[in-house]
Amino acid sequence: MARAYGNPSDPKTEWSDTEILAKAHDLVETFLTFLRLERPKNDILDARCLPASKSSLISAFRLVIATEPRGDVRRALSSAGHTLAQFQDRVGMRISVAPACAANVDPTHTTAANLLEEVLRQVDEDTRRLRDLLGKASSIAESRFQRRHARTPFQEDGTYTWYGHG
Repeated sequence: MARAYGNPSDPKTEWSDTEILAKAHDLVETFLTFLRLERPKNDILDARCLPASKSSLISAFRLVIATEPRGDVRRALSSAGHTLAQFQDRVGMRISVAPACAANVDPTHTTAANLLEEVLRQVDEDTRRLRDLLGKASSIAESRFQRRHARTPFQEDGTYTWYGHG
C-alpha cells in the first residue's frame, strides 16, 4: 500500500513513497557530486555551501541507506554521509585543518582559536550523531535484507512497502 505525502513546495501536490525515495536518491547523488567537486578532505566548511539543507541531506541519506539491500553500498553511503559533520553553521570561509606548531602562542587568548575550538567541538558532536543515525538506518536495512529469503520491498510497478511483498 503506497502512501501520499504533502509536497512542501506545493501543498496541492502529493508525493508517493516512490517519488520521495527517488527525491532522496537525487539529493544523495547531488551531494556525492558536490563532494567530488569540493573535495573537503578534513576541512570544515560552512553549511551554506551545501547543495541542499543539511537536515534534508541527512534525511535523504537515512532513507536511502535504510532501503539499500547491499551492505557494501550502505557502508559507502554511511561514510559519505559522515562527511556532513564537516559542514557547520556560521563557519564563514573554509577552515583547512592541518597540524601546525605555533611558538609562544597561548590559544586561550586568541579569538580565532576559540572559534576553531567551538567548530571542532560541533564537528565532533555531529560526527557522533551521524554515526548513530546512519548506523541505525543501516541496521534497519540489514535486518530487512539479510534475512533468509528476504525479498525486495519494491514491486514491479515501483510501489514500495516497508515489510516487502508476499
